[in-house]
Amino acid sequence: MTLLRFGWGWMILLLAVCATYYSTSMARVRRRARDDIQRELVKSRLASEHESAEWINHFLQRFWVIYEPVLSATVVSTVDQLLSANCPSFLDSLRLTTFTLGNKALRIDRVRTFPKTEEDVVVMDWAVSFTPNDISDMTPKEVGRKVNPKIALSVRVGRGLAAAGMPILLEDLSFSAQMRVRLKLMTNFPHIQLVDLMFLEPPMFDYVLKPIGGDYFGFDIGNVSTPQVRHHHMLIIAQGSRTFCIHPKHGP
Repeated sequence: MTLLRFGWGWMILLLAVCATYYSTSMARVRRRARDDIQRELVKSRLASEHESAEWINHFLQRFWVIYEPVLSATVVSTVDQLLSANCPSFLDSLRLTTFTLGNKALRIDRVRTFPKTEEDVVVMDWAVSFTPNDISDMTPKEVGRKVNPKIALSVRVGRGLAAAGMPILLEDLSFSAQMRVRLKLMTNFPHIQLVDLMFLEPPMFDYVLKPIGGDYFGFDIGNVSTPQVRHHHMLIIAQGSRTFCIHPKHGP
């Protein structure tokens, strides 16, 4: 410093610059090390623990109120045409008159993510439930305008003047399941090449089935029949789902 004819002021300024550079560099190193450690801890926690999905449930509930009427109208229009075109000969008519899944959306109860997969593959385990009759998480205003799921099938037996209508109702449908979701990504739009959905175990269903009597005089066959009948229905659902979409099988 003496050779360059710098005084004490320049020396203090140089030391201040060096100290600032050192503190900034150390802060950057600590921040990067902390981020790397936190990232590895999150990866290990993802593979071993479940996390909630309340943010997406909030989105699903808002979106479901808008999309469900469109979905129900599409199902009624499509299925009713198929039933009319393929009505059995011993029936006068077979129509799908009502189809609604209610105004309470499907919930994702918990999610488990598997980080150690291929770079273009995303694998997650979802615990999903559809319980439209559960009002514990609804406000009084939402309960007042709640719509329950209902599927009404109108069957007319006989011919001409001797024909008689017989409504078949399926109400209060609910289910819960453990699902594995596998996404195969790609570079081109829409960037998802394949979606695989599979049940890790047979899904659990509950419903109210009224084969005769309609809304006012109908009775739930599950309540008046023996438990063996409902158990038989559950076995049919489990066997049907196991044939094509129980892990390790999957359905797109």
